[in-house]
Amino acid sequence: MDHDAVPFGISGPRTHRISDLREAYRRYTEHGLVTMTEKIAAERAYASNDAGHFAWDVSYLVRAACIAWRATGDSSHLRRAANWAQHMVGRTDEARGVEDWRGRSAPVWSAGSRYTAGTAVVGEVGGVPLSLQAMAAGVRIERPSSGTAIIHTHRPDGSGWSSPEGSLLPGEKDYLPDVLARRSGMHSVLLRGLPAPVDLTSLPAGEHSLQEQIAPHLVHTGLIARALIEAAATIEDAARDGVTTEVEAEELYSAALRALLVHDDEIRTRSGQSWYVTPEDFPTRRLGLELPHNHVVDAATSFLLLGRRRGDAGLESLGTSLTRRFLKEITAYDVGELRHPWFYYPVDADTFSGVSRSAPMAERSVPPVARGEDSSHTTMRVRALLEWRAFDRDLVPDQALSVVALAFRRFFMARRNGMASLRWLPGDDNDSPRFGHSDTFSGAWGALAPWDATIKRRINSMAYRHPPTTVFGATVISAAEILALNTGTPTCASWDRTSRG
Repeated sequence: MDHDAVPFGISGPRTHRISDLREAYRRYTEHGLVTMTEKIAAERAYASNDAGHFAWDVSYLVRAACIAWRATGDSSHLRRAANWAQHMVGRTDEARGVEDWRGRSAPVWSAGSRYTAGTAVVGEVGGVPLSLQAMAAGVRIERPSSGTAIIHTHRPDGSGWSSPEGSLLPGEKDYLPDVLARRSGMHSVLLRGLPAPVDLTSLPAGEHSLQEQIAPHLVHTGLIARALIEAAATIEDAARDGVTTEVEAEELYSAALRALLVHDDEIRTRSGQSWYVTPEDFPTRRLGLELPHNHVVDAATSFLLLGRRRGDAGLESLGTSLTRRFLKEITAYDVGELRHPWFYYPVDADTFSGVSRSAPMAERSVPPVARGEDSSHTTMRVRALLEWRAFDRDLVPDQALSVVALAFRRFFMARRNGMASLRWLPGDDNDSPRFGHSDTFSGAWGALAPWDATIKRRINSMAYRHPPTTVFGATVISAAEILALNTGTPTCASWDRTSRG
């Protein structure tokens, strides 16, 4: 989330008083938006989503600018939101003539080597290329013996990764493709192209450069689509007050829907429950398995809003279906069936429990990932939860939000040296390596204040003790959310005025 941050360099709140917090976070929000206006205009990295900046910076900045417009009435914020939204719409893969790893050019925003594995052909089996796929600049095959190999990777920053020694004989329990598949870290390697377990003793030792592949990631599409919808709704809100922009709201709504529909082939529906899975040829990990919660929540929100906007029951039903897993886990926690409601993958997913299968060969044996969600990604989920509530109070009842607020206090809130702080993972102790890492972007939690009498005080205490020190998407939207908390400003646009219930 903290990609290529810029130092903030402005003073914090003078006191704990609401008036001082409000003024400080107005300055933070405006300074962040101005700083990023200059950065986006000047740097090529913001001309595409290659390094993830549209998703993790510009989309959040659009939403922050919309909140700032509602909180201050300053039309410069509205113009920024509109212009940034149009900036992204005009720079899809299709608009830029860029092809993804499948050779397709679609109205989405692909990412490159920062998020998408590169590939190197290292041999062939039956005339079919055998390739290594890695999030790295290069790979090296070491052959310690005639029947084993070790794979090493290196990255541009000098860091690297090495696999355990694996067997090249298909009958061995430590067969190299399976050894690689069991290493779940993002910097690890997959061996692609095998039709079945075969003898790999002809695999040559040597160094290989990786060819970059690009791909549209659902989490990026969801983030960007949600921002386009927010900008469109805010433009419509402003027009009712006689404030106009040169950007047409409908253009933004349409771009959001086109982008989301590119991912149609990633949806699976089982027992009436829709969810996204990773395509088996996708150049990243967890092939053919369900995506984590944080990858899906903004897509769910976007389908709900677009369905309501267009009177399309199918889109709305899909959005509703995508909310169910998270909502069920909140209920399960409430009745004591789960130890907390913040797991990275859905608890009923194959990825959560692990899976053994015959195909794809690249990942026959996938170990379980039952870890909790980090306090950075939970902000995405709490924003979405509150938007689902605004959309339909029957979908997200008061009890669910009270439970989430209490779970936030219990599992993420902490104190270090007498100051309010955030754990990185649910239940981490104070010596955990990333304790406090997300202290400066906790603003999303403030919107839970109506369901917990202590939340506003707790978030404002963190806002006072941990003002942002750098500018990037997450700190700017958090600053805007804290401004909203202390001005009584809604954090989502006009569609919530027509919410059910």
